[in-house]
Amino acid sequence: MMLKTVIFALLPILVTMLLGAFAAKRGDFDSTDSSRLIKFVMNYALPMHVFGGIWATKRKLIVEDIPLALWMLGAMLVSYLLLYFIYWKIVKNTSGLSSLRALSVADPSIPFIGSAVLPLFFDETISAIDIGIASLIINVILVPFVFEALAAEVNKEDGPKISVGKRLLKGLTKPLVLAAFLGFILSICGWSMPSILEPTFTVLGKCAGGVAMFATGIVLATRKISFNPQVWITVGLKNIAYPAIIWVLMVATGMPSVLTRIVVITMAIPTATLPTNLAIDYGIHESEMASTQFLSTVLSFVTLSCAMLLLQ
Repeated sequence: MMLKTVIFALLPILVTMLLGAFAAKRGDFDSTDSSRLIKFVMNYALPMHVFGGIWATKRKLIVEDIPLALWMLGAMLVSYLLLYFIYWKIVKNTSGLSSLRALSVADPSIPFIGSAVLPLFFDETISAIDIGIASLIINVILVPFVFEALAAEVNKEDGPKISVGKRLLKGLTKPLVLAAFLGFILSICGWSMPSILEPTFTVLGKCAGGVAMFATGIVLATRKISFNPQVWITVGLKNIAYPAIIWVLMVATGMPSVLTRIVVITMAIPTATLPTNLAIDYGIHESEMASTQFLSTVLSFVTLSCAMLLLQ
């Protein structure tokens, strides 16, 4: 039953990726089209999805479960910063590539896969709190760091030196970040979204995940798929090591079992589309990021099922 649940949660993602690859193989789309689709996702569809989702999250859900929020923030932010430092300073990757590889581990696909998996394992209230908190952490905290790192690489290669402060300011003006901040402010101030406005954001917003996955399929077909050692390392960290370390830390510190289950299973969700979207948008190792996302999703049929079974 557990494997069946995961299969039906992940199947739409794989089918959409494969459909994008099939369309590219037929010649209906090419690598230029994938870049245009991602620009549409990053600048229009995804900001609408994020803004509507965060604004619709009740303030009570955001502030009432502080331990969950702190563990989610610690798990995602610390893992991102630690891996970014390792890739950048020790492995000597570029700033942009270091950021994308770190994000591939720290950013589970919570809005898309989590919304399908978590309600089957936890009650609707806990699932809603978890998804809301995770969306806030990703879009309000992690994404500005990522944009700054990507801007640093683009600036280094293509233009005059720009200060860190100006790069951060430029990152904060990205549509995705602005949408997340605005949604958070409205939610935390208690200005609930009127239900009549929901379709305004969902009509375009709901297509963000599907279009991003379709574009990933185009990348897989138009660029060489590479399951090289680095891809396997990233997927191993994301699907196995990352949730396992969080589980050990939470057990060692005596956290309640319900809290441990929700955090660990959330971290065991496969990598999100965002690293691939940004790789395509900035032209940084698109094949590696797309291959990582694809392999992480495929292997999660086993790894996520095992995590859910062991924690049940």
